[in-house]
Amino acid sequence: MIKKNYKKRVLISAIPIIIFLFTASIIVWQQKQTETKTNQNSNNIVNTQKDTSVSKEESEIPDTVKIGAYIFSVYDLDFPNNKVNVDFYLWYIAPKDSMSLLENLEVTNSSEVEKSYEMNEKRGDKYFQSVRIKAKIKQDWKVENFPFDKQLIKVKVEDFDKDNTKLVFIADTIASKFDKDIHIDGWKFMDFGIKIDNHLYETNYGDPDIPVNEYSSYSRATLNFTLEREGNGLFFKLFIGLFISVLISLLTFFVNPLDLDPRFGLSVGAIFAAIASQYVITSTLPQNEKLTLVDKLHDVSFIYIFICILVSTISLRYMKQGMTDKSIKLDRYSFLICASTYLIFVIYFISKSI
Repeated sequence: MIKKNYKKRVLISAIPIIIFLFTASIIVWQQKQTETKTNQNSNNIVNTQKDTSVSKEESEIPDTVKIGAYIFSVYDLDFPNNKVNVDFYLWYIAPKDSMSLLENLEVTNSSEVEKSYEMNEKRGDKYFQSVRIKAKIKQDWKVENFPFDKQLIKVKVEDFDKDNTKLVFIADTIASKFDKDIHIDGWKFMDFGIKIDNHLYETNYGDPDIPVNEYSSYSRATLNFTLEREGNGLFFKLFIGLFISVLISLLTFFVNPLDLDPRFGLSVGAIFAAIASQYVITSTLPQNEKLTLVDKLHDVSFIYIFICILVSTISLRYMKQGMTDKSIKLDRYSFLICASTYLIFVIYFISKSI
């Protein structure tokens, strides 16, 4: 009886312990489940953040478009109006078809642009777009060394709708060329190339939603080539009249100073001939504030013609005073000095320009 009571007491006293252990195990299991869910949620958040950051980075990467050109005509070099016409094919190789490249094409340094033969085709996983462009380019002619000048022609192409955070050009240097049949009378076509750079527009275009100091930069493709003038023949055509005028003025030193009409009339006529020569040549060139070869040769010619008139006046005075020998010596020495120094100046100016 005592043993039965003892076992019964042991069983009764064990019940609370069993209940405690069971409860504790449930609590521990729930905590583990909670921690697992928390870790999973945190991992999901981290993964979501990574995906978001990656998508943002991908969205900030600009589209890369290959651009190339083939120039097959350059014509109508207009020096007085600072213009030249360029006819060429332009093409894009783009990663997608929704960029509206042909619609947004802009030749930034042109006054007139005519587009034709537009084409847009898918080639593999790329899109090939091409267009023919006739553009009247605004050209700043460099005529300081005319007629031995070289002109660098630039055709600047941009996409006016997308800055360089959305679109970046790369040059198709292999396929970009110029036609070998390009011919311009009196010029040589050379040094064709295509250059890519970023052009910064330092303005917010008055948009109140854009900060004043926040500027936009656009990817620009510049087609450039050099025209070198074949100026040797042209030089003699243009300046032969000027040189003959100076020579006529120098020949007056062999005329008797008392013969007033030929002695002074030839030099005066030479001045008018030199003025006409300068007017004819400069009328074919753009206005230029710099001192050009044309200006130098005409200015030095004016000076020497004036010297001829001045010497003739002094020589005439010597003759009237009876100093005939002195007058003859003055004329001879003046001819030698003026002719040699004038020739030296002409050669020097030409050598500096070639």
